[in-house]
Amino acid sequence: MNVASISSVFANWPTNWIILGFIAVVIAAECLRAGTNRAVSLALALPLAFLILSALPSAAFLGSILEKAQTQMVQAIILLALVVLAYILTYRILGFYSDSSGQPVQSLLAGVATTAILIVLWLQVPGLTSLWHFGDQVQAVFGEAYRFWWLAGAYITLAAVRS
Repeated sequence: MNVASISSVFANWPTNWIILGFIAVVIAAECLRAGTNRAVSLALALPLAFLILSALPSAAFLGSILEKAQTQMVQAIILLALVVLAYILTYRILGFYSDSSGQPVQSLLAGVATTAILIVLWLQVPGLTSLWHFGDQVQAVFGEAYRFWWLAGAYITLAAVRS
């Protein structure tokens, strides 16, 4: 086995795609282990947190406080906190009772769909793009022109793997 030729294949892959693939594999492995419950909850929590984040500046009491501390890092931290809170709430609200673990194709589809939702929303929040700026390829594929189709396809896929 020629290790140099195998490593040269992976050395030419853009880091952005390796990161996205790794995230999809981690989510798919979790779906394979425990079912698609957590992936669906995360997929619903991400846009919910984004919606709440966009409503925060005009909120009574909190708007004036958050307006003073609006650096990109603070925005990323607030979004992360909102995602965690929204994830916990959606997981509790949905109350899954199905046992859909151990199905590799469904797990892989749920992992890819959840990753697509994550990257589409990542590109929308300036605070997150300051943490990791995805390259032109990723922005072209998941950017504004195709954002709707990625989200619609991902949610349709998640609905299909949940049934």
